Amino acid sequence: MPRAIKDTRVLLIEDERSVREILKAIFEKLEVKEIEECPSAEYAWEALVGAKARPFDVIFVDLQLPGIGGRTFMKKLRALPHPKAKTIPIVVLTSTNEPETYKKLERYGISAYLIKPVSVDVVRNALDKALSGRVANTRPIPTPLREDF
Repeated sequence: MPRAIKDTRVLLIEDERSVREILKAIFEKLEVKEIEECPSAEYAWEALVGAKARPFDVIFVDLQLPGIGGRTFMKKLRALPHPKAKTIPIVVLTSTNEPETYKKLERYGISAYLIKPVSVDVVRNALDKALSGRVANTRPIPTPLREDF
């Protein structure tokens, strides 16, 4: 049985503060249990494997991060020897709709590929897919901008 969204611990890796705030508001609206916000992959790495590491159920990661980019982060994560590192659901966030990029990311077993800006429904669907263990097998779909995220 898939984990309920209300029991979910999310690691959010996004460098743009405004996007982090929107996503945090969406997660709160969905009543996600815990949200760890990281402005870079380096901070996220510390949250995952550092001295104060704790478990997460799903990772939302932006592709265009300063320093270690989202793609490199996913590659390093999937290469770790810990079994959870190979299976933790990853939801990709991006501002571009490039099918070539999506195809390159398929090897990391991503659960969803979201084009910013995102809405509550899109995030809910991505979480449902990620928590059920399904892997993305459809093309990325842009999210219409909505005021009532």
